[in-house]
This record gives sequence, C-alpha cells and structure tokens, in this order.
Amino acid sequence: MTASRRLGAIAGTIIPLALLVATSGPAVPHARMGDAQLRLSWRARPERIEQCRRPSAAELAEVAEHMRQRVICTGVEASYTLRVAVDDSVLTEEIVRGGGLRHDRPLSLFREFPVRQGAHRIHVTLRRRETPTAMDTSLAVGAEPDTGLYAGRATREAAERSRRTLAAIPPSLALDTVVSFARARVVLITFNADRRRLVIVRGER
Repeated sequence: MTASRRLGAIAGTIIPLALLVATSGPAVPHARMGDAQLRLSWRARPERIEQCRRPSAAELAEVAEHMRQRVICTGVEASYTLRVAVDDSVLTEEIVRGGGLRHDRPLSLFREFPVRQGAHRIHVTLRRRETPTAMDTSLAVGAEPDTGLYAGRATREAAERSRRTLAAIPPSLALDTVVSFARARVVLITFNADRRRLVIVRGER
C-alpha cells in the first residue's frame, strides 16, 4: 500500500470516529458572544446517614469500663441528585458526592452554563438519594435513666448529632424563580449555610 493510500485509510477511520464522538452524549448549550452565565458554586459537608445499635454484652466485656459506648454507630455520607433546568431545558441531572475516597469530605461543586440574556425561569434542586432507617426509640434521650456510667452521655450524643445535622447539607434543597440575565454577566447560585438554603448572587462578571 502506498503512503497516500495509507493516509487515506487513516483519514477514513478517524473522521467517522470524530463525527461519532461529536454527535453522541447529552446535548449541552454552547456559549455565544454576549451570553450570560449561570454558575453554581458551593462547598458544604454532606449529611452523614447513620445506623446505631446498643453494644452486646460480649462487646462491652472487651473494653475497659470507662471506654464503653452507650451506642455504636456506623454510617456513610449522603450522595445527592443535582438537577438544573432553565425554562423547559434540563441542563444537567447528575449525582454529586463529597470528596475523598469515602466521600466524607466537603462536597465542592462548580458548574457553569451559558444562558441567553433576558428573563428565564431557573429551577435547581439538590436531593439526598439515601433514605435513613428509623431510629430505635430505645436509643433516644430519656429512654433510660441518665445516671451511673453513662450519666449525661445521651444528652451529649443528641447534641452532637444535632450539631452535625445543622452543619450538613439538608436532605432537599430547591430554588425555583425567574431571573433576568444581563449581557455577559454571571448569575451565581450558592448554598447559604446559615440560612440552609440555595440563594442567588447577581451581577458578577
């Protein structure tokens, strides 16, 4: 085979593959000169989904008395489904998780989408995928005398669990509103940890 024929054969293979890649996968909006940008950016800790139980007598016997736990909890960090829609177009629907191998680090999210200038309806949702199991009522505060070795521990455990929950992403977040996009400007949606909701910051370049 001559050099020219080999080049022709290679081109005949590469061009169809390039066309296949270009035409496959989900459609995404393409930025145009003067388009505005919808930007999602936040960093927050995912909720921890725990299952708690009382230790068995054998487990208690294996540790020193002052190190015994009232309850033993195991769990995983939640994952979330992120959905972004502008007017009637869904721009993305994906699963997002916290960082790290065990996904137990803060969830850092950054997404950008070009949007034509003008007024548009924005609908953003972030929903937890896991469903926690019902908590054993015998493990709750007040379910047993708060005296002896575990004096005050139930109250402390409940306070710590409440603190972690308030510091984490809620099970469901939603933002549904109409926004006016100015030419070549950025509309930022972020998570406000104090208000525990998605909020809009306007006017960034």
